[in-house]
Amino acid sequence: MNTIQYILRGVSIEQFATLFEPTTDKIQLNLSIPIRTNYQERSLAVGANIQFLENDKPFLIVEVLCHYIIEESCWNALTDNGTKDATLPKDFMGALVRIAISTSRGALCAKTENTPYAKYFLPIIEMHDNGEDVIIPLIQKTI
Repeated sequence: MNTIQYILRGVSIEQFATLFEPTTDKIQLNLSIPIRTNYQERSLAVGANIQFLENDKPFLIVEVLCHYIIEESCWNALTDNGTKDATLPKDFMGALVRIAISTSRGALCAKTENTPYAKYFLPIIEMHDNGEDVIIPLIQKTI
């Protein structure tokens, strides 16, 4: 399959917190990429969890998820008509991660506008490693 067609169903801000104002300019940035999937709904959410830290303690946290639905005919091709796990190629996932990071950058800007936290921004992040394929199992475990 050359192209996976999908639609952006929505964006959600899962977390936003300002915990304290840093007293130094020695700031660290942690970024993780949460991924949530639902086989039956052909859906996935790809996000960015961003934490700004001072002395290893987070002072500003934002997590944004972009929610997608994969077009039905593409899903059927990926899953052999619902009979096997769906494997989403790393290049496709890399594109969704870049969208999530950019969306998070905008959410961070909007949520901190006209506050002391507005000076903390998410820089451009070059992705040299696009990660791995993501497998959405046919039978998902419930936790």
